[in-house]
Amino acid sequence: AILSGHEEQSVGYVEKFSQARKDYLIRTFNRSKKLFPKAVAILKKYNIPSEFRVLLALESGFNANAVSKAGAVGYWQFMDEVAREYGLKIETRVKAPKIKSPKGKKKKQKTETVQLVKTKKVTVTDDRRNFLKSTHAAARYLKDRGRNLNNDWLLIAASYNCGVGNI
Repeated sequence: AILSGHEEQSVGYVEKFSQARKDYLIRTFNRSKKLFPKAVAILKKYNIPSEFRVLLALESGFNANAVSKAGAVGYWQFMDEVAREYGLKIETRVKAPKIKSPKGKKKKQKTETVQLVKTKKVTVTDDRRNFLKSTHAAARYLKDRGRNLNNDWLLIAASYNCGVGNI
C-alpha cells in the first residue's frame, strides 16, 4: 500500500483507540460498507489511490451534516471558498424573523422603542452535503494537490486537512 511502512509504531495506538472507541468504529464500519465502494469508483476515475476513501471516515464520520469548528461542511469537510472553487453550490437565504405585536393595550408613549432583531441565515442548497457531488469535487481537489506536491501521496494526505500552503 502507498501509505505503509510504519505499522509497528502504530499497533499500540490502534489497539488503545479500538478499545476506547469500539461503538464509533462499528458505526463507521457499517457506514463504510455502503459509501466506500461508491467513493472508490469516483476516485478511480481521477486516478486517486483508493486509500483516500478513508478521508470520508476521518473528516466527517460519513455524516453529511458534519460541521467543523472552522466551518468546514459535509462528507469531505470543504470550506466555503474551496467548495465553490470546485463547483459546489452553497446558497443561503436570510430568514426574516417573526415580529410579535405586544399583547394588551398600553398607553401611547411619546417616543417609540426600536428593537433590533437578529436575522438568521438558512442554507437552502449545500452540495457539500451531497455525496456524489462532493466526492467528485474531493477527487478533483486531490488531483490538483498532486500537481502542487509532485504526486507525493503522503504529502497530499497531510495537506488535505491543513492546506497545501502549510505543507
